[in-house]
Amino acid sequence: RDDRHTVDVSFVGRGAMTKILVLLAALAVGGPAWGLVSPSTKLRTAVCRPLQAVETRGFFDKFDDYKEASRAYRRTVYGADEWRKHRSTKRYFRALQTSLLSGVLRGLALELVMIGAIAGAVVGLSAFGVFHPAIPALPLTLTAPALGLLITFRTNSAYGRWWEARKIWGAVINKTRDLTRQSHWFRNTERARKFSALAIAFGYALNAHCLKGTIPDPTNHISPHKSVDDKLEGELAPLVGQEKTDEILAAPHRPVEVCRLLTQCLAEEGLTPQLEARIDETIAFYSDFGGMCDRLQKTPMPLVYTRHTARALAIWLMLVPSALLGAGLSAPTIVISSLAIATLMFGIDELGVQIEEPFSVLPMDSYCNGLRALHDYATFVPSPNPPRLYM
Repeated sequence: RDDRHTVDVSFVGRGAMTKILVLLAALAVGGPAWGLVSPSTKLRTAVCRPLQAVETRGFFDKFDDYKEASRAYRRTVYGADEWRKHRSTKRYFRALQTSLLSGVLRGLALELVMIGAIAGAVVGLSAFGVFHPAIPALPLTLTAPALGLLITFRTNSAYGRWWEARKIWGAVINKTRDLTRQSHWFRNTERARKFSALAIAFGYALNAHCLKGTIPDPTNHISPHKSVDDKLEGELAPLVGQEKTDEILAAPHRPVEVCRLLTQCLAEEGLTPQLEARIDETIAFYSDFGGMCDRLQKTPMPLVYTRHTARALAIWLMLVPSALLGAGLSAPTIVISSLAIATLMFGIDELGVQIEEPFSVLPMDSYCNGLRALHDYATFVPSPNPPRLYM
């Protein structure tokens, strides 16, 4: 013990290898596992503060920037040609050929470098005779099923969120088509065109609302527009006019503001109570869709589950090289196998993380532009006196 620094190193001794590996795991995941080896408070502070400083300086930003920028290229809308290519027998060869260009693999560069460095350290310590950092493979074998369940459940839950978002937007498309069709009940053609345009504007407003809440730097995703607001203004102004566009942009919740304008336009037309109730029911669905998107946008999966999965996966993968050394594998095999296992396991977890927030990977612009084409194609003519419907 050095009285000047007061660092407790009594944990090195019996079972030193296991404790050192746990110590390495704690360094990688930010220090939460330090309590397992009971270091002093000063030692924990000495390690955690540099880690926090590195993250504050933006050391990881370049990796995160690539992940965020690549999300804009995952908004493919499939047609006949895309589906034919998707089920082609050559898909495996294409996948292998482009492995090094994989967005998931490139996004995991930092994690894979960490695992490779640990594998190299394990091999080097053994080769130079410092000590033999081998552990039995049985603990990893026993915990692998539990870890697999953790990752699988998280990935399945993330896919459920993505699919729910897609169903919400499918419902938005269907109800918007209904409103553009129902606008032909209006006798005032100018008001009918205005009502149909507002129905299309709801999709654009909801798109911007979802993106603004999930994209910290919209320039990575939206080009050539400078921001989500700039993009929305460019979409709405030719559709509903600058005055209505300014009203929508100034609203705290833009999809709700479009619903208000739709209700106002419907009330001005003065349809029969039956028709008005039927159209108003369709507008009410818009409010539900906005609330559903808010729920997905503002509520991630429980953070305690996400963090526990990340910690367990990181520690498990950092112990793999020592287990492979204990199995008697050669040095190159240990490094290559550790990287291959890490790529597989980290990749599965990364897939779940990427789709947990679904809006920035859904092709919502394509959905909105498709609805806009319906409005532009429609011909608005005066409607005959609508029949009185009895309910």
